[in-house]
Amino acid sequence: MSRVTIQSIADHLGISKFAVSRALTGKPGVSEATRLQVHNAATELGYQNRRRTPVIGTTIEVIFRDRTVASRELWIDVQNGVDSEAVLNGYNMAVRWTDDASILKRLETNTAGFVLIGPQSPAMFDAICNSPLPAVVVNHVVPPLLDIDQISATDIEAGVYVARYLANLGHRRVVYAHGRMGYPGRYARLRGFAEAINAIEGMELREIAFADDQAASDLRDALLAMVNADFEPTAFFCGSDGVAVTVVSELMRMGLRVPEDVSVIGHADYGIATQISPQLTTVKMPHRQMGVAAVRILLGRAGGSSELEGLPAQRVSLVPQLVERQSSGPASTRSWRSRLRGAPEISTVEGQ
Repeated sequence: MSRVTIQSIADHLGISKFAVSRALTGKPGVSEATRLQVHNAATELGYQNRRRTPVIGTTIEVIFRDRTVASRELWIDVQNGVDSEAVLNGYNMAVRWTDDASILKRLETNTAGFVLIGPQSPAMFDAICNSPLPAVVVNHVVPPLLDIDQISATDIEAGVYVARYLANLGHRRVVYAHGRMGYPGRYARLRGFAEAINAIEGMELREIAFADDQAASDLRDALLAMVNADFEPTAFFCGSDGVAVTVVSELMRMGLRVPEDVSVIGHADYGIATQISPQLTTVKMPHRQMGVAAVRILLGRAGGSSELEGLPAQRVSLVPQLVERQSSGPASTRSWRSRLRGAPEISTVEGQ
């Protein structure tokens, strides 16, 4: 006969593994009726509780997969939000860079819960699900139906909003500049951007990607190819502020004016957005507030908040906002092609 696990009890009762774990370890977050139901089912099925009941801890453990992820500006902002909200509630914050899922068991004694920031391995998600402590993931993507609370931002909505914003300014030929490929949030924003553009009559979209976010030559080649194909964009929506800075700098180096010829919109509102000229119009992401929200939900689970009692894991998406600065404006009604440095290359190609 196979060993009875927490998942076995959850499947038997039709409730979440999180609720079973909380009930068996005596932690708040489930109703007394559910707690009794779980204990009765555990006895009936022959469950052997090999876990010690953890002491309620005073530390919120923040887990990054590695230092490279942790050093990115957006995740630093999230971490700052976690820290400030933890201190406000009388907790300490500890930060770890590890992909060793076994560390969670060793940390349970003095830990109130875990905040996983950024990408994580499947093993880490499994370990979190099997821990009796509450956890919150701050990331754009988690495994489907993962029984853990998640904080993210409304990336698809951001893409929709930017598309409609540009349309209202008269832009009809626009480009989505991924920068480096592989970031889930950038794909999500493109999805919303493309869906909104497809619904607007006469609006056209092209996509470009770079070897890395600073690969200006990739932008130059892509722009020349678009002009050769008689597609003269008047606006760029970029995967990040870093990509937007590359786009602005290279467009101006090629002889174009921003925003008189081409508007450029970034994403995130990092410090660099106001350190260039023209300053970037960008989608301001609530990264710090994502960390704050993660701690509030975590402590709500740990303390048996009546607002969360009996509720399954949540997907909470915070809403960003568009910050208008100098890099965006009405669509130009005149062609900028003749001013484009590199026009001789275009003429050569057209004459072949």
